[in-house]
Amino acid sequence: MAGININEAYNHFATTYVAKENANVDKHKKSDLQNVYKSIAKIKKESPLHVLKQDDDTQAEAVGIKEHARALRSQLEALGSESEVVLNKKAAVSSDDDKVSVEYVGNGEDKAPEFNIDIDHLATNQINAGHFLDPDEEVALPSGSYAFNANINGHEYEFQYSIKPGDTNKDIQAKLTRLINKAGIGLVAGLQDDSEGKSSIIIGSSDTGLKKGSTLRFEISESSTSEKGLNVSYFGLNLIAQEPTNAHFYLNGNEHFSSSNRFTVGNQFDLTLKATTEPGLPVTIGVKNENDALVENVRALINGYNTFIDSVRSINDEGFKSHRLVGETVAIAQQHLKDTPSIGVTVAEDGHVDYDSSKFRASTESDIPAKALEDIKEFAKALTVKTGEISIDPMKYVERPVFNYKDPHGSDNPSPYITSEYSGMMFNNYC
Repeated sequence: MAGININEAYNHFATTYVAKENANVDKHKKSDLQNVYKSIAKIKKESPLHVLKQDDDTQAEAVGIKEHARALRSQLEALGSESEVVLNKKAAVSSDDDKVSVEYVGNGEDKAPEFNIDIDHLATNQINAGHFLDPDEEVALPSGSYAFNANINGHEYEFQYSIKPGDTNKDIQAKLTRLINKAGIGLVAGLQDDSEGKSSIIIGSSDTGLKKGSTLRFEISESSTSEKGLNVSYFGLNLIAQEPTNAHFYLNGNEHFSSSNRFTVGNQFDLTLKATTEPGLPVTIGVKNENDALVENVRALINGYNTFIDSVRSINDEGFKSHRLVGETVAIAQQHLKDTPSIGVTVAEDGHVDYDSSKFRASTESDIPAKALEDIKEFAKALTVKTGEISIDPMKYVERPVFNYKDPHGSDNPSPYITSEYSGMMFNNYC
């Protein structure tokens, strides 16, 4: 194991295989889901039947479009863009963002007190690191059917696979990582090579910390249904390289523990612990004044818009109508921000929004024009509507020739699942 950074390798696999989190967007009430269904039904009722390309590139582009829209929607929801207080939301501040990042999640009605946090230990996940094997050597196990069990969160899952004559260690290691990642049970797996070129399976838990009464996040063991047995010990699937631990910290001197490095304090501050603090040097958490909060919220809005534009433009595929999506989004900015240059917000020729924070701050310290601020609020609301449209039907931006127009005198049936089949249901972890 010398010279191998297990945490670094695991983080790479986690970034690749764990679903991206857009917490605000992924939380739905029953009424929200009903509205999504009604929107899909309306689209299918009024649109013709299209021919959709059944290939990986088309699916990847549609998923990518929806991901970019979800990321922007999450940023917009964090600003409260569907309420009357958009952009006036309180903004939290950390005295050391490299150690603790913070987001204000309160309703703005209660006073947000300032407090200190000392971090003694971060929450860690469990990581198992197997034996390093020669990747080109044939597996030193008899051919046949094999199985192993993974016990996680109180549930036991059995993984079955086979070894055929001629299979190498790397072949089976790669097969096992695919099995684990596709299962979606809270484990992330990948292969790590050492300095000698030998490969090992690394398995980590998606969640950090420990549940009460537990000492491990997961356990892997031989299955009684395995014909040959001993595959767990051969690959070292049960070898623990890092035990899970809870975060240990102090809030204003009071000791606390958390199974996650992300938690809420007082229903007002969403904290993410990033690094331990030095003794006697706590991180101070508080809220910015109203002007600072407004400057920060506008910056976040503009950064989110610019990032979305750049992300869409970066998709290079002949079947993807990036120019259409970019054009529609830029048109929103041009419509709502034509009167905001006086406060430092302008739309550039390439569609990006330029933001002069010093000019904007100066306008807040004097008397910011009510019309200009209202224009920015309307811009945020229009973007929210647009991201919703993209999430409902990302396939409209993928090449899809019309196959047949509906009979105007025929059935009224909206066939809502035709849209879902090619857009929302492409996702394994959320829809």
